Amino acid sequence: MSHRAGILAGVVLALASGGAAPAGPAFLGNWARNDGKTHIRVAPCGAEYCGVNTWVRPGHTGEKVGDTLVVNLKPTGAERWSGSAFDRRRNRHYTMLVHVAGRRMTTEGCILGGMMCQSMGWSRLGRTI
Repeated sequence: MSHRAGILAGVVLALASGGAAPAGPAFLGNWARNDGKTHIRVAPCGAEYCGVNTWVRPGHTGEKVGDTLVVNLKPTGAERWSGSAFDRRRNRHYTMLVHVAGRRMTTEGCILGGMMCQSMGWSRLGRTI
């Protein structure tokens, strides 16, 4: 999986719950990638969810503000989801796993039937949406 694709996949899936009960899945909201290179907003978009880059560190190549990952997730346990994702700009499909614990989220995106995977850590920015 390319570094760019793994980052975006991580961004879209990265979400954690805040103090108050969220109005939807715990992964909804604004997230900062743990390496400090991007921020995303995950929100409903039709019957699915979209993770959109809202900020990219100046000088960081591979990601752009507005890059969107469309995600279809189903609950698999307490604060855990799995499903698929589509990167619109790169025209790539991924399998996805998301886990939220407090204000932290971990995402994993895989291609080639799970032969190539990349995990990404996220921290919640502000409150849930």
